[in-house]
Amino acid sequence: MNKSNNPFDFINQLGDLGDMRKFLGQDFFKNLPLPNMQSMPFFQEERSASEFPAIDLYNRSTELIAAIALPGLKSASDVALTVRSRFLRVRGTVPNYFSGTHEQKLMSEVFHGAFDREIELPERVLPDSTKALYRSGLLVVYLQKDQVREQPTDAIEIDFSGDE
Repeated sequence: MNKSNNPFDFINQLGDLGDMRKFLGQDFFKNLPLPNMQSMPFFQEERSASEFPAIDLYNRSTELIAAIALPGLKSASDVALTVRSRFLRVRGTVPNYFSGTHEQKLMSEVFHGAFDREIELPERVLPDSTKALYRSGLLVVYLQKDQVREQPTDAIEIDFSGDE
């Protein structure tokens, strides 16, 4: 039998506890001195619209790669990408395929509508060298690192020949 040291494991076994978070407050468990509490799904905040779209960021030796989940885009006019030396911004609109139809919506979990998200990059990049492609619902952005700024300058020789 696998026994956990976390006294709140029983809470996770009770099922959907959204009402408990509402009753106790969103940050009730945040300051309890128990290890690994924040990594448990029950204690994590729900994603807000400001966190759409989801972005994975990868670090390679000469570039950063951002994989941005944007399912449902139909054309380049649905999305705009802006890159500055330390920021990546993606904005646009995910179309609703069934808007205006006569079907009754029974459930709605898929995001559609306008979005605007900006993230700070961990390193400087060269905006003019950015390349992007959209495949299978992912916008993949290749950001070339600004290695000139990242590398130390060449050593400068100092003259110690004496006073003249």
